[in-house]
Amino acid sequence: MKVNTKIRYSLRMIVRLAKAGKVMNTSKLGEEIKVSPKYLRKLAGPLEKAAILQSTQGIHGGYTLARPASEISMKMLWDAYGEASTLRECVSNHQCGMLKECLARPFWERLENMLLNELSHISIQDIVDRKCS
Repeated sequence: MKVNTKIRYSLRMIVRLAKAGKVMNTSKLGEEIKVSPKYLRKLAGPLEKAAILQSTQGIHGGYTLARPASEISMKMLWDAYGEASTLRECVSNHQCGMLKECLARPFWERLENMLLNELSHISIQDIVDRKCS
């Protein structure tokens, strides 16, 4: 599993919005988290569809969280972009030619389940409160 730029920058955006607790425009937000406003607007679409962000139109418009930070998990962020949370293709893809005799597959399945469990239980509020360590 690779943590790509979409996930990293979206996490920055969501954490900053959680800390602000108010609507922020992409110019101000981009300046504070060192990401271009244009890219932030692109990232916001899937986050709005996933009910993570909410947009406000107009002169005082921008983005805010659509729900409390404590209700937004890291897994929701991954899922918003349709990113694979698998460590190995063989775990999610049952087409492997060594499916029955592979001794490593149970290890990969266990590790993947642990990761998914962690992503499901870590909220944006946990990150803001530095409770992830």
